Amino acid sequence: MGNYISSIDAKMLAQVSYKDLGFDNDSEYEGWLDGILIPQVEALLERYCGGLPSGFFKTAGVTVTSELHDYNKHFITLDYRPATIVTTVELNQAACGETASWTATTKYVANLRAGYIKLVNVYPSCYDQGVRVTYTAGYAAMPGDIELIAGQLCSNVLHGILQRKVNPIVQVGDFSVRVLIPEAFTTELKNRLKPYIQQRVSVG
Repeated sequence: MGNYISSIDAKMLAQVSYKDLGFDNDSEYEGWLDGILIPQVEALLERYCGGLPSGFFKTAGVTVTSELHDYNKHFITLDYRPATIVTTVELNQAACGETASWTATTKYVANLRAGYIKLVNVYPSCYDQGVRVTYTAGYAAMPGDIELIAGQLCSNVLHGILQRKVNPIVQVGDFSVRVLIPEAFTTELKNRLKPYIQQRVSVG
């Protein structure tokens, strides 16, 4: 089963059977969906939304470990937003150029939705890459939009394969998926993803 949509749901949405695509049985068809089509669809959504880590949209999100940031007196923006929990914030107590010496601190406030932390009256000894954060990025529950978009993209690819089966050059497999995904990823689907696109923020 994929992170965002299962092979069963993909089949039901597309209404395309294993016989339509030339598979020998349903198990073979589901194995192809789970092993080739769905992973490529999910990876495309993550790349389009700003190079998100694999599984970012799944329920409970993904753990981001020891993410390094320069110290900023205003706030430090996490690489991936939103976050569900900040596990640890550490400061490098070694001088610049020396081996890092990390010490955890609880003197910070976090805005999980916006994905930033602000240190309160504490500072690393070296500002460059002097803050290290471990946190969980993503959502407590997978956004319904993501499941719908992933399902529709899978459906578009399956119907594209059906339409091209008259051409013996295009076979059901990894290559056919890579060929069809760009045209299956319609402007409508891209527009629906706009609220989830990450913008890298830099504050001086």
